[in-house]
Amino acid sequence: MQYKVNVNSIVVEKCAMTISLNGEFIDPSINPKFLSTPKIVLHFNNGEEDRRIPMVIKFRNITYIDGKCMFTGEYTYRLDCIFWKTRGRGLPFSMYVNLSFADFYEEKVNIDIKPEIFEQDNNFFSLKLAGNHIDFNRLKSIVGFFDTILKVLCLICSIPFIPVFIIEGLLTFTGFKNMPKKINSEHKLVRLVSYIIYRCSTFSRESFTMDRYKRNLIRKKYKHKRHKAVQPNKITFFSARREELSGNFEFVYNKLKNDKNLDIQFLYNTKSFRYMTRKEIDEFTEACATSKVIILDEYTPQIHLIDLKPETKLIQLWHACGAFKTFGFTRLGKPKGSPQPTRMHRSYDYVTVSSEYCKKCHSEGFGISTDNIVPTGIARTDIFFDEEYKANFRKKFFSEHPTFKGKKIILFAPTFRGDLKSSARYPMELFDINEVCETLGDDYAVIIKHHPFILEQHPIPKKYADRVIDLSESTEINDLLFVSDIIISDYSSLVFEASLLNKPMLFYAFDLISYIRSRDFYFDFKLYIPGKICTSLYTLLQAILEEDFEQEKIERFRDMFFDDLDGKSSERIAQLIYKCVENKA
Repeated sequence: MQYKVNVNSIVVEKCAMTISLNGEFIDPSINPKFLSTPKIVLHFNNGEEDRRIPMVIKFRNITYIDGKCMFTGEYTYRLDCIFWKTRGRGLPFSMYVNLSFADFYEEKVNIDIKPEIFEQDNNFFSLKLAGNHIDFNRLKSIVGFFDTILKVLCLICSIPFIPVFIIEGLLTFTGFKNMPKKINSEHKLVRLVSYIIYRCSTFSRESFTMDRYKRNLIRKKYKHKRHKAVQPNKITFFSARREELSGNFEFVYNKLKNDKNLDIQFLYNTKSFRYMTRKEIDEFTEACATSKVIILDEYTPQIHLIDLKPETKLIQLWHACGAFKTFGFTRLGKPKGSPQPTRMHRSYDYVTVSSEYCKKCHSEGFGISTDNIVPTGIARTDIFFDEEYKANFRKKFFSEHPTFKGKKIILFAPTFRGDLKSSARYPMELFDINEVCETLGDDYAVIIKHHPFILEQHPIPKKYADRVIDLSESTEINDLLFVSDIIISDYSSLVFEASLLNKPMLFYAFDLISYIRSRDFYFDFKLYIPGKICTSLYTLLQAILEEDFEQEKIERFRDMFFDDLDGKSSERIAQLIYKCVENKA
């Protein structure tokens, strides 16, 4: 595949760099119905950290004609937010361009960067064009100091206006003035106080919210406890997504629990940090100040509010296998994407992933250096190599659902649609149980397992209750793979686990084009997915009857996303933890 990339302009003002480029791919296979989209990643490196940040290329700026794909992109990047661990040291750094399209990928594209427009104000950063990369140097500046002084002055000036804000708040009760929509308490006094705080915030450019208060409280509590000594053998498991020992935590803990020299603690808190009590904040900050190793299994915002001591290591046992749907900083500039200045995810010392291939994807998504990503394997996948466990689950399942015995069992496990948990949905009518059962006949049974965000029950006619069950609210989804013969999903990461069992898979992707536009993937969905893609219920059911699963795709997919197929991922993670305890990591 041939490509061409041109950097049109680079403009640096204060701490922001706006870069604009265009380019094209040339290949006979490209056509107007091509589903692949070009991806450009800016690769920064300061000698101690590297950082991959996606270049935002909007879908409407991509044009496909026979044999050619043309694209343009432009985005503004905060240069002072590129690095995290070394952010306060002002190290010089370089920027390269990475490029991928369909099954093509090139690291550090060899293009001569000569923008038609090249402007810099030399307030915070100076740039030097150097062939296929750009060199940046941090400059000392007092502009930021004056900005801070201005904020303080605005805050002081807002105080005399409080009586005016009170009168405005009272006028909202008469309907003469509208109350902001986000202030919606049923109590008038609460609304009035909230309005006054809101007006002070907008006037002074400082936020006075419960979120801000709890953030400051967590920082303050940690600051007071920071002087406490780190206990050399203390390991704290902290989960913001579960309330008991399970998942990756359970598998890793089982490898550590017999070591009497380790002090292992557990903290479970599924609340948003703004709802944490003072006692819970005390427990959390105490653990952060005194633990040698802190282990997470999900995005945990409160951990990123503080700067852990250098001797404390933070390990993220990310819950998903592989690298599938884009997340975190990869969604920069897209709806619900992480804003560049945020600290989220960037405090991790190590993130465990399933393969070497995943390193660059998770590095980009988490906004951390590639060296912080460790391909140990995913702990909970060890169960897929435990024949005794699988046999016991099958026995238990068929004793509870005897009518399923002897049938070909289909596991229907799609992901949700929508951006948030509160708006999560799935179009149940597109997987109509009547049509499924009538077409497939009595030889087949169906297990339905919707995403936990979906609260609605899938409608199941009574006449099919003996061969269709909805287990969305119970049973670990991985366990269901051990009794299933065929997997139907769409964009769920369940497909990674299913590939370990070489299970036939079908992808019911009726909204594939719109999903690519809104969410997108780390790899080309159409080229790499380990099974047949079906865009209608009719084609899906016909594929089942004809056993047309395109199962030959599974091996390549599995080998890409799993380096080790030995059931020893938990052991490798335990070894990483021991290295952190022994100061060898």
